[in-house]
Amino acid sequence: MILVLGSLLFNELRTGLTQAKADALRAQGSTIASVLAEAAIPPDAEPVLDDVRARAILKRLFREPQARLRLFDTQRRPIADSSILYDEISVRALPPIGPRPPNINEAAGKAVGDARIFIQGAVDNPELALSEEVASALQGRTVARERYDESGARVVSVSVPVQRVRAVVGVLTLESSDVSAVVEAERRALYPFIFASVLVTMLSATLLAWSIAVPLRKLAEAADNVRRAAHHELQADQLRARPDEIGDLADALTVMTASLRERIDANESFAADVAHEIKNPLAAIRNAAELLPRATSAQSKAKLESIILADARRVDRLVTDIANASRLDAELARASKTRFSLADMMDDMVRVYASIAHAHNVKVNVRHNDETDRLIMFGREEAISRVLTNLLDNAVSFSPNGGEVSIIGGRRHGRIAICVDDDGPGIPEDSIENIFRRFYTHRPTIQGEGGQAEFGKHSGLGLAIARQIAEGHGGTLTAQNRNNQKGARFTLEVPGV
Repeated sequence: MILVLGSLLFNELRTGLTQAKADALRAQGSTIASVLAEAAIPPDAEPVLDDVRARAILKRLFREPQARLRLFDTQRRPIADSSILYDEISVRALPPIGPRPPNINEAAGKAVGDARIFIQGAVDNPELALSEEVASALQGRTVARERYDESGARVVSVSVPVQRVRAVVGVLTLESSDVSAVVEAERRALYPFIFASVLVTMLSATLLAWSIAVPLRKLAEAADNVRRAAHHELQADQLRARPDEIGDLADALTVMTASLRERIDANESFAADVAHEIKNPLAAIRNAAELLPRATSAQSKAKLESIILADARRVDRLVTDIANASRLDAELARASKTRFSLADMMDDMVRVYASIAHAHNVKVNVRHNDETDRLIMFGREEAISRVLTNLLDNAVSFSPNGGEVSIIGGRRHGRIAICVDDDGPGIPEDSIENIFRRFYTHRPTIQGEGGQAEFGKHSGLGLAIARQIAEGHGGTLTAQNRNNQKGARFTLEVPGV
């Protein structure tokens, strides 16, 4: 920013200097042209410049060593030139022999001058540029511009018409080349701005490195320590206390690593539970297989074979449910969310479960406490359907012969609440939360034909998976015993739209 401001200031000064020089040359040229019009044109003849008189007048009027004066007639032929007008010898030192060292300032100045003169045209042909300038002045108007002279020097040139009344009899051209030295001095005045901009840039880079790069490096080292298991959690308490974006980043990374640690611990616990749950039926199968050759009666042999078959089914069920549970997080992450009606889903499930419940002599009904268009949610339809399927499976399996299962949908505190009620024995008070733990089963014997649970049919993962799906949708899944009634109630609450 400092360098840009310095450049703008320099350009403004250069423009003002050039304009001031052009105004001075225009005033001087107008004065000399007026004198020539009065003294160098014969009064009684056709208005034509007298070459001899004009040169004599110019020799007396013009004495500017840093400027050049030229006079042209109406045919653009030169009449007088101040460089050869006086009987003087110009002496100047020749440049040194050999290659000249590069001059950055000179090159930069020439580039800027070329750009300015290119806009006016005729950069590479000084004679053409001068001829065009004289031709414009012959039209009766004063012309001022920047161009190069024959020696390659950049000059400010002003061409003033010499006219008697309204007749143009010649053109007076004044050139000043001393602008370059002043411009060079002003360019040197820009150096402090360049130095200040470089200094500010270096200070800014140092400040950024100290305030951003160093904390980020510490944060990266802390994350690397977690990766190498040197720490179980991200050690970035000092960075989390910062009130800026780095503090927010450290806080987010700390929460993320804590979540990953919880997930790792949960996986370890899940693996231990899986090993324990599979070992039990495998041990039963092994014991029954060892006792089978020793069976002395057909009845004992048949009983051992049924134990082996039941435990094999239990292992198969466990493996299937474990595979489903392990894929749940990935499925929830990959599945796309859609807008769907929970009322329609409830109606469809009741129709599907009508035949299943009839086989258990259980009645399933549905009720909507609110308009169906208010039971709309945005989520993963297949996953929510899986939750309701699990709840209905449990309700039907726990209900006795002649029992009733109700699924009720409505709004509660701005959220959608779906309750699944059954007429089963209810849930022991000390097991209301335990039933949502993995591999937890508590299935008392139900009186009646339809209520007897089959051994090995349930793995104890269904409710744990259902709660995980509900929480993945920002909802809850809770259980309670029905007030003053026999049976249990499971309530699914999810955000509505």
